[in-house]
Amino acid sequence: MPTSLTLDRILEPLNEEQRKAVEHTNGPTFILAGAGSGKTRALTHRIAYLMHNGVEPWQILAVTFTNKAASEMKERVQSLLSITAESSEFIMQNKELSAAKIPTMGTFHSVCVRILRRDIEQLGRDRNFVIYDADDQQKLMREVLKEMHIDESELKPRAALGYIGRFKAEAMSPKDAEKDATTARLEQVVRVYAHYQKKLRESNALDFDDLILETVHLFHECSKVLDRYQETWRYLHVDEYQDTNHAQYLFITLLAQKYRNLCVIGDPDQSIYAFRGADIRNILEFKKEYPDAVEIKLERNYRSTQPILTAADGVISPNPNRPEKKMWTERTDGPHVLIHEVEHERSEAEEALRAVEAKKREGLTLNEQVILYRTNAQSRLFEEACMRFGIPYRIVGGFKFYARKEVKDILAYLYLLLNPQDTVSLLRVINVPGRKIGQTTLDKIQTYANAHGLTLWETLEEIQNVSALSQPKQEVLQRFTHLIKEYRIKSEHDTVSNLTQKLIEDLGLERWLRDETEEGEERWQNIQELISVMHKYDTLPPQSSLMFFLEEVALVSEVDKLNEAKDDALTLMTLHLCKGLEFEHVIIGGCEEGIFPHSSSSFDHAQLEEERRLMYVGMTRAKTHLHILCAQQRMLWGNTQNNAPSRFLDDLPETVVERKSHSVLSSFGWKPASTTLGVDKKVEPYRQHKEIDIEFNQDIDWSEMDSQIHDLEEGSRVHHPTFGTGTIMSRNGDIVDIQFDGGERKKFALSIAPLKAV
Repeated sequence: MPTSLTLDRILEPLNEEQRKAVEHTNGPTFILAGAGSGKTRALTHRIAYLMHNGVEPWQILAVTFTNKAASEMKERVQSLLSITAESSEFIMQNKELSAAKIPTMGTFHSVCVRILRRDIEQLGRDRNFVIYDADDQQKLMREVLKEMHIDESELKPRAALGYIGRFKAEAMSPKDAEKDATTARLEQVVRVYAHYQKKLRESNALDFDDLILETVHLFHECSKVLDRYQETWRYLHVDEYQDTNHAQYLFITLLAQKYRNLCVIGDPDQSIYAFRGADIRNILEFKKEYPDAVEIKLERNYRSTQPILTAADGVISPNPNRPEKKMWTERTDGPHVLIHEVEHERSEAEEALRAVEAKKREGLTLNEQVILYRTNAQSRLFEEACMRFGIPYRIVGGFKFYARKEVKDILAYLYLLLNPQDTVSLLRVINVPGRKIGQTTLDKIQTYANAHGLTLWETLEEIQNVSALSQPKQEVLQRFTHLIKEYRIKSEHDTVSNLTQKLIEDLGLERWLRDETEEGEERWQNIQELISVMHKYDTLPPQSSLMFFLEEVALVSEVDKLNEAKDDALTLMTLHLCKGLEFEHVIIGGCEEGIFPHSSSSFDHAQLEEERRLMYVGMTRAKTHLHILCAQQRMLWGNTQNNAPSRFLDDLPETVVERKSHSVLSSFGWKPASTTLGVDKKVEPYRQHKEIDIEFNQDIDWSEMDSQIHDLEEGSRVHHPTFGTGTIMSRNGDIVDIQFDGGERKKFALSIAPLKAV
């Protein structure tokens, strides 16, 4: 420990309540931390205080919900203690944890994957497992449904995965879920769950939920392993505890059993992930589980003005059974919260963009502004308005870099080098670049594999015995198999960046991707960007270099990368994704009954309470300016709706709001709209679309993922109101290339284009 470190350096920057949270280090501790109350500071200073008092860094674990939060905590602790150290996440695989100079800090998933890399063999599994992302899961689920002869019209892959995700969040195995299957539909889903898990195991793969579930399983099955980690991490910290699900709760509870030095920090008013399995009872009942727990409230807000806090308190206060807290700030003055009623959804988008432009003229950058909405279907009009106004924008949670086809192809090759039993990756690249291996050939290989009880890779290893294939086809597949085996050996001696560059050269991928088109050049640039990420791992041993790179790719999220954005652009995102972020100017759209609160909460008190918490989270992202919009009429999901303003708007104290309406007859409240609306810019939408790097939207709520349009694939028939009926020739993420029956060929973004499946 550096001798220059003083106690004053740790404690001086803290307010009284933060200091209490830092100094109480033994036994269970519950820190009730309101929005913007400096909880990250309290947590990092607490960790520094423990180390100052002689606790070894390897005895401290801090679990967060985002990589961004974990990185921020690491940087702050290193700065406080004036140390530089390699992260302990790289140490867990082959070295002792005691080599770390800073504590282990990471997400539940990243911590669990390190544990499994070291100890999953205790469960009879191979430590070289791969991690399947959402795209891989859907491909595997389609295989499962096909093998079980279940038509996708009967059970969609996304819906099946939604059920399975909820089972895993509750730490339920297929056998456990079978006991709760009270309907024919659930019985079918449980059978699918069992088959899906079997296929995962055959591919030596885990999905995201398995990372936590298998770790809990490991702790239950292997008491020596659990004891080792209990002895290692004697001081546990969990951020955003209100968002933990039952599996995460079990993981933490098991670790904390021995020494009970468990500090949880969070805010029940910000629990908004029930659809992912988050259980608000984990935080509400913490005191029941640990009666001797010390409770500390952080109520001073360092982010927002008092009018914003007062308005947010008005929205959240009707929720029952919430711990009492009253947020306050020294920023007592500030503009009123603007509630703006407009005529329809097009007016809403235009007013939002005019407000953005006005704040930009006042000196606010676009990066300091955000538009939030309840569902992704609402994003289209905001995107189109950005194009018309010539305002660059980014959509968080949209089409991700690591989900691009050319990037996924390279990653699939690397997954194969780590684990050739990964059937999903194998099927993805067996014909990349083109080797004339079509579905007919694959069917013949699969028939042989089924008849001889072999995996796809095992079949390729003896492809000369598959008599149904011609000799030229066998030779092509033998060359592919030899390539994978050759690079598996190379992976033991070369870093992931060098390995990938050589593989790309041997495959001839550059020529294949750079097809003398603008899109081909962009695809090649994406590959170069991927290699630049790999260089981060050049200092690690070759096998670790490959493994840790693939783990980062699997665990990264778009919200983590938001602060890395260098270009000045307006952020568009759903309310579910905004937690942990802050902006000077926040616009919340669609505040109408049936939209927000969502129609699904109409007859469900628990869901309505969560909708209210979601509104609270959105409002408390704002530092200075908060603008809330509602429309008298809205076309959404193909229907025109006339919804009343959101009930949440009735809960806003009149002393801190300004109400404005475009309608003289509105009972909502009226104030003449400003006449200085600015001049609409004449921007060609397509050109603007090309000039800014648009990322397209995907929904995060399983209940809204069953739309036919998102299941469209190559060969699907679709109808466009202008171009008529056509066939999808190819699909790359959210972009489809359509050949219309009338002779025209066009590319469209599914999240924007008015396409219907036929």
